This record gives sequence, structure tokens and C-alpha cells, in this order.
Amino acid sequence: MNYKEAGPTTKIALCAANYVGHEIASFVAHYPFKIEFAATCHTDDSIYEKEIASVCDAASIECFRNVNVNEASFIDLLKQRGIDIVILAWWPTIVKTAALSAVNIGWINHHNSLLPHNRGKHPYYWSIVENRPYGVTLHLIDENIDEGQILIQKELPVSIMDTGESIYGSSIRAIIQLFKDFYPRIVSGDIQPIDRSEEPGSFHWAREIEEHSCIDLDAQYKAIELINIIRARTFTNGNSAYF
Repeated sequence: MNYKEAGPTTKIALCAANYVGHEIASFVAHYPFKIEFAATCHTDDSIYEKEIASVCDAASIECFRNVNVNEASFIDLLKQRGIDIVILAWWPTIVKTAALSAVNIGWINHHNSLLPHNRGKHPYYWSIVENRPYGVTLHLIDENIDEGQILIQKELPVSIMDTGESIYGSSIRAIIQLFKDFYPRIVSGDIQPIDRSEEPGSFHWAREIEEHSCIDLDAQYKAIELINIIRARTFTNGNSAYF
């Protein structure tokens, strides 16, 4: 994946889902550079799937709806259109090898962690309970989860008064702004990947959060450990720590 090949004639497609995808689609639709097409996700059952399509329609951007990026028909579309870069904006499914290799340059993903820290799911939770740096990252994707080359990232502060909800909310705002600031460089090809491969990172599966946030009433915790579990799992309308 050679980003030196990117430039004013780069063919870009957008795969957008959920709130972040809608915000990114709205920005890209009004940017002077015209993307080749957009796609919504077959697993996106939020109100934003329809709204993303409406944004594209208003801007005369072709939009393929309810797409599975790993299906042969979409892979053929990428090849037929000669797509160079696909931007994944809060895309909820994993992109497999055949789709990855169907574009000329690469796929760019949004991730709300300071990679290589907190790869995988629920980075806001693990940042608090493991005392790891938190932030947002735009990165290339490969066959491994959140291991592709980093393009740009921003660290976000986390205080003892923060909850999982508060840092998640700040990361959503930050990653949208990070993309807006960086998009002109994507279009122009002015991109130099950041090498953080030597730094120790972390990874967690989605299933790990339930076991870790179950408080054992017979166990001993340091006060800060217990407080961190509780605040990391605190969301107004979400699941909490439990016993």
C-alpha cells in the first residue's frame, strides 16, 4: 500500500455507518473533491443508514445501500471502478482479505483509541481500568484487527472524574474533527504513516468487558481499582458494573 501514489486523481469510496458515518458523509459530500461512490452497511439498523443515503442523494453521489463489503458483487465493483482508497467511517464489520486487495492503495479506518493501545473493542473501558493513554486514530487496515499503519492520531486527556461515557463522547467528537482536518491530505496524497510498531500495545475482545466489570463481593480491591471499574462502565443508558 503506497500512499505516495495518491493525488488529485485518486478514486475514493466511502463506507459509512451510524452517527460518525453520517457526519463524515455530510462533510465529504460538501468537500470540493468528488468521491466515486458511497455505501451503507447491511448491519446498520440505526436511523443513520437512511440519512447517509439522503446526504449522498442530495449531493448527487451514487450510494449503494445495505452493502456487505466482503460479498463478491461489491469486490467486483471496487475493481471495476478502479478504487484507490476506501474510507471506513464507523463501519461495524470486519473487512476480509479479498476486499482489502481489491483496491489500489488501501482502506482507512476510524478507531477511538490511541493505537497501538486498546486495539479491539471497548477501548474507553480498558483505557480507564488499565490506565492506558486514550485518543483517536486514523489508520490503514490489514488482515489483523487494528494493526495497520497509523496515519494520524490525537491523544485525549482522561481525568479521575471521567467515566466511560464521557471519554467515549469526547472521542466521537475528536475523531470526526481529526478526519475533517486530515481529509485534504488524504485527497492530495500528502500522507506519511507513523511507525509505532515497537511500542507495547494492548488488545481486548468484546466479550472481556462483562467478566472484568463483574465485581466479586468476596475479593479484595484497591479503592482506585474498584472506582475505575465502576466509572469505566458508567453510561446513562448503558450497562453498568454489576455483582
